[in-house]
Amino acid sequence: MLKHIKHFFTGPDSFMAMKANPRWCIITEPLWGIPFHLYIPFFTLYQHALGLGDADIGLLISIGFFLQMITAFIGGIATDKFGRRRTTVVADFLSWTVPTFIWALAQDFRWFLAAVVFNSFWRVSETSWQCLLVEDVEAERVVKLYNWIYMAGLTAVFFAPLSWYFIGMFDLVSVMRFLLAFACISMTAKFVILYKYSSETAQGEVRLAETKNTSLLQLAMQCKSVIGQIFKTPATRRVLVLITLVNIQQIASNNFFSLYVVHDLGIQEQFLALFPILRAGIMLAFFLGIQNRLNRFPLYAVMLAGLVTYIIGHTLLLNIPYGYGAVFPLVIFTALDACAAALFLPRRDSLVILNVDPRERARIMALLVVIMLGISSPFGFIVGTVSEISRRIPFMMSIGLFVLMGVIVAMERGNEPQAS
Repeated sequence: MLKHIKHFFTGPDSFMAMKANPRWCIITEPLWGIPFHLYIPFFTLYQHALGLGDADIGLLISIGFFLQMITAFIGGIATDKFGRRRTTVVADFLSWTVPTFIWALAQDFRWFLAAVVFNSFWRVSETSWQCLLVEDVEAERVVKLYNWIYMAGLTAVFFAPLSWYFIGMFDLVSVMRFLLAFACISMTAKFVILYKYSSETAQGEVRLAETKNTSLLQLAMQCKSVIGQIFKTPATRRVLVLITLVNIQQIASNNFFSLYVVHDLGIQEQFLALFPILRAGIMLAFFLGIQNRLNRFPLYAVMLAGLVTYIIGHTLLLNIPYGYGAVFPLVIFTALDACAAALFLPRRDSLVILNVDPRERARIMALLVVIMLGISSPFGFIVGTVSEISRRIPFMMSIGLFVLMGVIVAMERGNEPQAS
């Protein structure tokens, strides 16, 4: 294991061997990740404390997805027209600096609705930032690069005990207002630093030159041919179905986990911060000790193993008893979820990157997101509504979605790009 850890930090795919853009994307990630992981375990409870019900929360999710359809479409065009670097800093400011400020002052549903409008612009920077991250990087190193990104995000989780400490001393709403104000400052610093030290990618320079004399309307009209390219390419079609199923599953599980754990399993609010820490620790150990060994196996096989682990974990979650007896099973669930995520998520991201035409990466990725959101946007309200009936239902839905994902991933057998 020590040999693999040493190779991870000193080998040809180590942090020091990276080019400038990936390096600065990784360096600055904790400035976003630390404040995000401080407030996110309690965000749904914060909304609940300010008077929002499960259906209200679900409605906000659906509205957000509808708006993200529009911003994702804009993202592909803006990334080509204005460049990866400039688009990223502007969209990040709109999508995180502004809404964290609004959330910090929120009083009721209307404030959260206003924040959703601005937060939807993260779909613009999702396209431009990923282009900034992976363009100029060799295809065989993409999976390993995403491993580094996940590790940078995971290290931020270890600051989550601060939330647990503060919520144990003060009331939830006051602590959340402070954490969101801190997020506003820290995230803004991240955006400024990344803009200062990054540079436009080679493909970004090509697209800037090609679109210099083309209007935004003309670029939008050209997307028709790109949509055709998506549906005519089998691998890209499979990627579209996969990311759509993943998005619906994340709606079902991630947004209602805290409500289920607190209200249905009887876990105290402040202990919610401990589960992300455990999850992050297990994932980091997985990345350092096992991940490189798995790169010799086909992507589909490792992803299937991750999906099976997800199913086992969610089945356990649905059978956890109420009260103090829930703690140990929740620890086991968190461990299974961490292993599943380490197996599945980096390869999911890599599959998306490697199965699109690099010459049209920005527009294809943006349109994939637009189509995905168009299909999955109603599920925020649907899941919120059924959660009011029983908070077990979203996790039952997740198990069914994992099975469907397994079918799609299995179709990649013999077609998937190699991970190493």
